[in-house]
Amino acid sequence: MEREITVPVKLDAKTFRRFSFFDTFVLRKRWIRPAAFAAILFAFAAVALISRKPQSGLIAAVLLVVGLGLPLVYVGTFLSQVNLQAAKLDPPRRVYTVGLTFDGVRVANDQRKEDAQFVKWADVPAAFRRKGCVYLYVAPARAYLIPDGQANTDDEAVWSYLHEHMGERCKG
Repeated sequence: MEREITVPVKLDAKTFRRFSFFDTFVLRKRWIRPAAFAAILFAFAAVALISRKPQSGLIAAVLLVVGLGLPLVYVGTFLSQVNLQAAKLDPPRRVYTVGLTFDGVRVANDQRKEDAQFVKWADVPAAFRRKGCVYLYVAPARAYLIPDGQANTDDEAVWSYLHEHMGERCKG
């Protein structure tokens, strides 16, 4: 029988920010809609300028301001919300304990008294290895972070263990 890998996770603000950026902009690709919106408004602004009709310069300027402004507000709001949440992690604190067992993943909340969550390996959708951390998704919209150096074994053994149980669902 394999031994269990235990990771008492202590999160810091930097790790949380990196994960939030990855989850939102890389994995979920939430940059595409604001970029498409900006591109469409830029195209309409170009058409307005090319038409050389009266007031086309003003219309183009308004379209460019809106086309740049709304995506910037979207990104600014995202960063503001992430910073507010990350501020709770300064100083770093224990949030949960991840147990990687032969049968699956067990996660116990270290913040409040509640039953541990258990997910079988077959139900774990993905794991991503990024700089300084592994993002273990136990559901499409729920991930647990496993920062480097916090497990009861070395980081390479943690990744190998995940890869052994998850196969191609491990990316990175």
